Parts: sequence; structure tokens; C-alpha cells
Amino acid sequence: SLEAEEQALVEEARAIAMALSLAAATSPTEQAHRLSRLVSRLAEMSGREMGLYARGGFAVRARPEAVTVRRPLPGGDVGFFARTSRDVGRFIISREVDASGKPRPLAVPSHVAQAFEGIDNAVIRRVSADNAAVAAVAVTLYGDFFILDVTFPESRLFRAMEREGRAYILYFAAVLLATIAVSVWLGLSIARPLGRLAQRSHVIAGRTEGVGEVDPSPLDEFASRGDEIGKLGAAMREMVASLKKRLTAVDDFAADVAHELKNPLTALTTSVELLGRPHDEARQKKLIIAMERDIRRLGRLIDDIQAATRLDRALGDGPGMNVDPVKLLTEIIDIRRARAQLDGVALLLDGSSQGRQILGRGEQLGHALGNLIDNALSFSNKGNVIRLKMHEEHHGLVILIDDDGPGIPKDQRERVFERFYSSRPGEKGHSGLGLPIARQIIRRHGGDITLDASPTGGLRVQVFLPWGHA
Repeated sequence: SLEAEEQALVEEARAIAMALSLAAATSPTEQAHRLSRLVSRLAEMSGREMGLYARGGFAVRARPEAVTVRRPLPGGDVGFFARTSRDVGRFIISREVDASGKPRPLAVPSHVAQAFEGIDNAVIRRVSADNAAVAAVAVTLYGDFFILDVTFPESRLFRAMEREGRAYILYFAAVLLATIAVSVWLGLSIARPLGRLAQRSHVIAGRTEGVGEVDPSPLDEFASRGDEIGKLGAAMREMVASLKKRLTAVDDFAADVAHELKNPLTALTTSVELLGRPHDEARQKKLIIAMERDIRRLGRLIDDIQAATRLDRALGDGPGMNVDPVKLLTEIIDIRRARAQLDGVALLLDGSSQGRQILGRGEQLGHALGNLIDNALSFSNKGNVIRLKMHEEHHGLVILIDDDGPGIPKDQRERVFERFYSSRPGEKGHSGLGLPIARQIIRRHGGDITLDASPTGGLRVQVFLPWGHA
């Protein structure tokens, strides 16, 4: 590893420094000359360039072919010869002389200064393009602190660094290629299918300009995909199919409304035409009564249509909340009790819940249950009784509404839930929207309404509503 190679260089430099220290420890006499010879001898024996530096400047540097003395070492008292040598050293302080005697500029290397300032006094740096390395280590000679640097040609450290550098380059190249491959894969497997999905959605959106022309078939190609895009396509197809069903229902409802409005309007038109002809007073009075009846019928029809059109939006306002069924039914009966008393009909509520609640929107549930009670009142005569019973089941609440009216034939019990269908006598003049609206509300709440014969001889309406959250 790089750490091992680096440690090996430092240890080898320290071994040379130890040899230099042992050789120099014999005597402090002629320190500069002796150190110069020792460094030169070590350089020749090892075949490596090395230098010995004292704090503040160069001491001695040696190569197999050259030796340079920069200044004498600091020491004790010196004589005339020593002072003269020091002056000569100062004269060549910034020059290095090789074997040919040609001087050239020389400065204290930066790695030596770093070694002087370092904690462990060991610095390694690269000095040439041929993988040569210089290791600078601390050494004590004659009681002074020196830095010895040793040049290692063709150092394995930097060859290892180059190998690791190439490994990193290969690693990043592999990462880059993998990134490109993933990008291409994402483009082919996600971006292009999403683009086709968006294109199909625009095609479907363009077809919605004509009501009833929505077609989910352009999304069929995504049904065979087993990934998330396939799930998205299936969800969008289901949404479009639901939209188509909704638009078809709106179209059918609009056609039914037009048909239902046409009948009273035709009757009104006929009455107005007849009213303009000369008739006796009794005939004119009958025409006016018929016109008033048709106008009231139109008013009720418009009110019911308005309620039906608002129903889907009201039911889509959220999941609702927990509703107390006993309190809800009590309020509905109290509102209608006065009308029932005027008609001579008794309203009875039997049963109670154990504090359990149903989940829904109280206003819409009240509207549905109120429609069912109103329907029972409209079929009841004076002296009849309408009985409301509640009992709890495991999955929800069951509400039974029994009346004493004529009932509904078995073959018509499902048809009365169709919009604008009515089994009433013609003179009653109801729109036929009450029961369909009630069933739609109850089914939106997860329940259902069914009709059956009452034990009292009239009609039994059974309402099931699931329990709410505890």
C-alpha cells in the first residue's frame, strides 16, 4: 500500500541518519569537515544523493559526483582559521559546486523547511518525473538538530501512487460508463414510454371535446407491462373508463331531463292554446287548474334535477365523519312529524344503537333517509303507521322502514330506482328522482337499499350502512 511504501522510505532514511549519527559521535573536532566526508561517503556507498541541513540554513549536501559545504556548523569558541572558514562559507552560501567546478544557485528545499516545522520531522516529496522521491528525517549530531534528506531514484512509492491513480481513473471511467448506460436504459425504459403515455393522454383529451367520445383503448398497449409504468397506464385507463362512464351517465341524464321537461311543457303549451279559444267559465277554470298543476310539476322536477346534479359534487367533498344514527333518525322524524300528524299518519322509531357510529356525511345521509320517509308518507293514508326499526349487525347498521301503503309489485322494485321512473298514479305528479338519489347516496357510503314486502302489507325499505371508525 501507499502507507507501507512511504513508511519504508522514511525508515531507510532514518537508518542512514542513524549511521551518520553513530559515525559523527566520536569527536566534535572539525565538525564541518567530518560531516562533509561522512555525508559524501554515505552518498558514494548508497549511490544516492543526500543533504544535511541545520535550522536556519544549508550544512552540507553530497552526491556521488559532487559535495557542497554551505556554512560551518554552530559550535563553541572558534579561532582565526574557523572564522576564516565561516567567511568563506558565507561567500558560497547560495551556490552549489559540482565536480566540474561550475557554480549554480542553490536554495534550502521546501521539504526541509516542512521537516523542521513538522511534528514527526519526516517529509516525503516527489522531485522529478522519473519517480524519484526525497525523504527528509530528523537527526541529532554533536548536540545540534539537523534534517537529513535522502533521494531515492525510481521510488516504488510513486510507482504505487501511479498504479493507484490509474486504478482511480479506471474506476471513475467505469462509473461514468455505468452512468451513461443507466441514463440510456432510463431513457429507453422510462422516458420513451412516459412520452408515449403522455401522447396517448393528449389523444384522449382531444376526444373529450365531444361528450361520450372518450375511448380508453389508446392506453391498452401499457396493460402488458409489469413495471410501474404499466401500473400507471392501467390506472389511467381505469380513470378514463370511469370518466367515459360518467360522461355517458351525464349524457343519458340530460336526455332523460329533456324528455321529462318536454311532457309538462307540452301540456302547458296545449293548455295555453286552448285557453285562447272561447270556452265557458267552467272549462277555462279546469284549464287554469291543469296549468297550475303542470307548473308545480315543473317546479318539483327542476328542484329534483338540481338536487341530483349537486349530489355527485357533495359526495366527493371528502370521506365524511362519524355520525350517530339514532340522533340522525330522530332529527329526520322530528322534522316530518308535523306533516305526518296533519295527514293522520303515525311515525314510530324502535331500536337504539350501542353508541356505535356510521361513517359518512350527515347532510347527505339525512337527505337520503328523508327521501325514503317522504316516499312512505306519500303512500300512506289517514290512520296508517310508518315504523322505523334499527338493529346492529357485525359489519354495520340495518334500518327498516315499513309502511301500510299499497306496496310495489315485485317486478317493479328495481325499476323504481331508475331515474324518472314512477309507479305512482298519474295524478300524484312526482318526478321519479327521490329513490334513485337515495340509493346513490347510500351506495356512495358503502351501503345499499333494497325493497321487499312489509309484514304489515305495505312496502319494506331496508337500508344497510357500514360502521365508521372506532
